[in-house]
Amino acid sequence: MRELGVRLKLNVIPEVVAGQRVIMIDDSIVRGTTSKQIVQMVRKAGAREIHFMVASPPTQYPCYYGIDTSRREELIASSMNISEISDFIGADSLHYISKEGMFAALKTEGEEFCAACFCGDYPAGR
Repeated sequence: MRELGVRLKLNVIPEVVAGQRVIMIDDSIVRGTTSKQIVQMVRKAGAREIHFMVASPPTQYPCYYGIDTSRREELIASSMNISEISDFIGADSLHYISKEGMFAALKTEGEEFCAACFCGDYPAGR
């Protein structure tokens, strides 16, 4: 169902990406299936290279505070390193922002934000 939703929602214009080096930016990679499908679509449209940038650290731990990631086994970054995730999604390279970099971009030390899904340190315990 998720994969069908991606195909219906996103389209690639081959004339724009064919033969190009493409940088894709996404807010996160949780399970990896959506990222993989998007990279495949861009690759099929003729992109020469695809570099995937993520605006959050790797999601390695479940979120118990409202996001639908209840099991660690569902999270791609809990069982694969960055190189393996890059291979899985089919990107030429994969880069995540660090937790410190994310908080610097938000102009905070991080105390106001929960980062448990990135580091496993749950504010209310487990």
